[in-house]
Amino acid sequence: MKFKIFLLLPLMAVGMSSCSDDLDETVYSNLTDSTAFTSAENAQAAVDAMYAPLHQIYRDPMFQANDGCTDVCFDAGVSNFEVLNDEGISTSTHLQTCWDNFFQVSSRANIVIDRVAAMDESLFDSPEDRDQMIAEAHFMRAYAYMELSDLFYRVPLVLESGVDVSAKLPLASVEDIDDAIEADLLAAMTLPESYGSNTEAQRPTLGAARGFLTRLYMRRAGRTRLAGGDATPYWNKALNAVNEMLKLEGPVYQLQSNIWDVFNPNTEATLYNNELIFAIRANMDITSASWDLGLMFTNWNYDMGWTLFMVPLQQFWSFQEGDTRGSEMIVHEFPYVYNDNSNPAACQYFQAPLNLQQVATVAKSNLNDDGTIKEGEEYGQINEMTYVFTRKYEYHNTYKYTYRTNNNMSVLRLADMILCKAEILNELNGPTQDAIDLINRIRSRAFGDDNHGLSLADYPTKEALRNALCDERAKELGMECVRRVDLIRMGLWKDRMDKYFAGIKQIAQMKETNEGQPAGYYDSDWRVYPNNLTEDDVRRYMPIPKRETDYNPEFANARTF
Repeated sequence: MKFKIFLLLPLMAVGMSSCSDDLDETVYSNLTDSTAFTSAENAQAAVDAMYAPLHQIYRDPMFQANDGCTDVCFDAGVSNFEVLNDEGISTSTHLQTCWDNFFQVSSRANIVIDRVAAMDESLFDSPEDRDQMIAEAHFMRAYAYMELSDLFYRVPLVLESGVDVSAKLPLASVEDIDDAIEADLLAAMTLPESYGSNTEAQRPTLGAARGFLTRLYMRRAGRTRLAGGDATPYWNKALNAVNEMLKLEGPVYQLQSNIWDVFNPNTEATLYNNELIFAIRANMDITSASWDLGLMFTNWNYDMGWTLFMVPLQQFWSFQEGDTRGSEMIVHEFPYVYNDNSNPAACQYFQAPLNLQQVATVAKSNLNDDGTIKEGEEYGQINEMTYVFTRKYEYHNTYKYTYRTNNNMSVLRLADMILCKAEILNELNGPTQDAIDLINRIRSRAFGDDNHGLSLADYPTKEALRNALCDERAKELGMECVRRVDLIRMGLWKDRMDKYFAGIKQIAQMKETNEGQPAGYYDSDWRVYPNNLTEDDVRRYMPIPKRETDYNPEFANARTF
């Protein structure tokens, strides 16, 4: 644990600086207790420092921990996260990055809350400026602890800056953690609805505070329901919170007309689109505000990405025809980036099987015996894709070989909140037309028409609609670091993971059949996955990193339910 009594601020700009280029950046690197918090400028530097760790967290660690270990994402190397290998996960640098950096966020927030509040109002242009800094810190501390407890279940709870860095801190109870998050989010309700400037776009708003309060109450409700208790009070609190959040739809937020506009990194309008409520942002023109997120998710043969995270074929196949979240937001066919169009015979095309039966049947040559391309064909070789990938973080610097990209990471957006309200209504009242209408708002956007909506008659029970919502959230919010949390809250983690692992086995066996291989030839494709999951499995949560449990053995008990 690295909680500092004094202040060190090595970073300033994280995508919200008003700097126009690298030379304009200001670095605050030598502020200590004796020199910091003597002006509004270095108070603002302390606030800005809270955001600095986020790019490291969301580069790829959070995707491993929240998507890569679920049914909507997998790692090219079949990672420890994917096969739920506790020992490998606990020594992972990805998980250590999440732990270190979220605690950095919370400890820096503690410093702001303690020290900026003690500063004289005369140092600021207005008392409101100081109050906003403190409100931002309350939000960021709540956000950090929400993510930490979503990852690890129980963690130490530190709500002050004067903590001995060598102390072995105890694990807090889930109730105390949730109470602290709630108190911080309520303290953040003075945040502005918007900042009126794209340079401030990463800072939390009133909408973000209301949205995370909704998520908190939903989490508490889900835990209470799964423990056999009466979750109604928490679902009612969640309903009040989401209703307050959705009051901002129209004046502040709105659904984009198509899903690509939420993620398109190419235009100013889409980069700062008003469906995003809270996002980790990038500015490729500012070194410290840029990152390589786009490289993680796409294929070198497509746009020179690194192919670290893919979408399972089963997830791709689950999209209905016409659903742009599948047809346009998942890359399932493309021409080779190095094709020389002057020589069609040498050109290659990549294409995924469109269903289970097509596995291992797609690849073919379009060449005649003499090496010329067959009449009516455009490419000499069709290559079968054994995976597909999302466009949500598409890399748009092909041939430039740069790590600096403009991709946003959406932490919270309006579509999520609309689906959350549908879930809350279902948990309170069972299936209703109001809940169905909310889901269909998202589906109408996805299909571009109103002809593909769900029908209330098809969902006679709360459980049936909960299952449908679970699948809808996978389609809409896959690869946005919420899937594992959704599955836990809904009580569907074991069900969906068992189905996902069974699907991997089906693909392996179909490959054997279509290739004429003996039974068991591809067993290694699926036998690596666990077959002993339980409803209350500790593997739903991440193990606290081994470095921390070695120092404080009590941390090994974090996943005690």
